[in-house]
Amino acid sequence: MNRFPNTLRLVLSLSLWTQVAAAEEPTLPTLSRYSVRFDQPYHVTGETTLLADVYQPAELTDRCPIVLVIHGGAWMSGDKALPGTYARMFAENGIAAVSINYRLAPTDKFPAQLDDVRKALAWIHDQAAANRWDLQRLGMFGYSAGAHLSCMIAMLADESAETVAKTTQLSADDPLWRKQPRPIAVAAGGTPTDFRDLPPDNTMLAYFFGGTRRQRPDAYEFGSPAVLASAGDPPTLFYHGTRDLLVPIAGAEALFQRQRELKIDSEFVRVEGLGHLLSFMDAGARANVLRFMKSHLSPAAD
Repeated sequence: MNRFPNTLRLVLSLSLWTQVAAAEEPTLPTLSRYSVRFDQPYHVTGETTLLADVYQPAELTDRCPIVLVIHGGAWMSGDKALPGTYARMFAENGIAAVSINYRLAPTDKFPAQLDDVRKALAWIHDQAAANRWDLQRLGMFGYSAGAHLSCMIAMLADESAETVAKTTQLSADDPLWRKQPRPIAVAAGGTPTDFRDLPPDNTMLAYFFGGTRRQRPDAYEFGSPAVLASAGDPPTLFYHGTRDLLVPIAGAEALFQRQRELKIDSEFVRVEGLGHLLSFMDAGARANVLRFMKSHLSPAAD
């Protein structure tokens, strides 16, 4: 079955919904229950500075769990402010959140975005003591393209060096690899999971993968979370709109079923009657994300 029946519509529409959702995202004042530090550089190389917004719970008496938050936008647009409602929700409930920007296609192609997430994890590792973050209770949250990146990083954690090498531009001896805290829970909404059945000469995702599937077969294969499912993957909450015409629900359902076959304690939430954008903005979906993260990142989960 073709999980991407109209890839051009997918690319253009995801870029558009990023702009619409950003316009809907209110700018709220800092509340007493948390603080926000905007535009924190988490990696600087030459002329490239990657930034993060840090949402920190107030009045910590002990180390707190932390979630790395990754925005959507078809890997070609979007901003760390976009999932701000989710990041604030985490911080208000005692979970620190780091929401990141990353390099965008087509200027930077896969796997640059994955390497930026790895750089963010290394920065979290280095900042953990000063911020009282518990690296043993790290989660990841993403929507759409951000969900894809979150699943990829979490599912690669137990893969072989040979497989990981197909998903990075970093050298094997880069010190960053020694600073990769392992996520123990993932919440992924509207997730693209499998690119292997795209027509071999289709160019619609060439802007991201750097060519067609015929030209870059490894990128399409090892850029697919469905390929990486294994028993060592962390529990994942997949949530998806039943009317999502941009990223069809079948791909996420198939990955969820595979994880369940592997005895992973994952969940699937169908957001009934909603499409891609409205599922991201749905209050019930957010409540499920918070419930899932609290259940897996609480001290009792250790």
